[in-house]
Amino acid sequence: MKKILFFALVLVAGALAFTSCEKKDKIDSPIVGTWMRVAGEYDFFYTFGEDGTYQRIENYYMNGRDVVAHEHIVGDGTFKIDGDVIDATLNSIRVYMDGSKDGDPFDEFWPMNEKLKFSLKGDYLTLIHNAGTEEEWPELLLKQ
Repeated sequence: MKKILFFALVLVAGALAFTSCEKKDKIDSPIVGTWMRVAGEYDFFYTFGEDGTYQRIENYYMNGRDVVAHEHIVGDGTFKIDGDVIDATLNSIRVYMDGSKDGDPFDEFWPMNEKLKFSLKGDYLTLIHNAGTEEEWPELLLKQ
């Protein structure tokens, strides 16, 4: 009887071990990586992780790029891809002023959810914000 109970417990433990190891889908896309805006007075970085994480960073400099950014804005979230559209959702957005380690909420200035139409040409990624609306605008990024 003890042998049967032992084997039953081993069988249940083995089944639980295999079912608890869920494999997450990886995003296999050439947009995965870090991209930087090519032109402008601000630095914009976008990072798309193969695990579906998304980060958007903006640095604004008042006294040139040789000093700490006046505003360092960080948005963290997730994304999905459907064809040539990125559905990006930010879970948090914080602004760090003049090198501060304590950030303040910044969600009233950036959209929490954004659909971005994209196209790739070599090491360049073009994002079309608000695609298909009167407010659409393109952004050219270079792979880092």
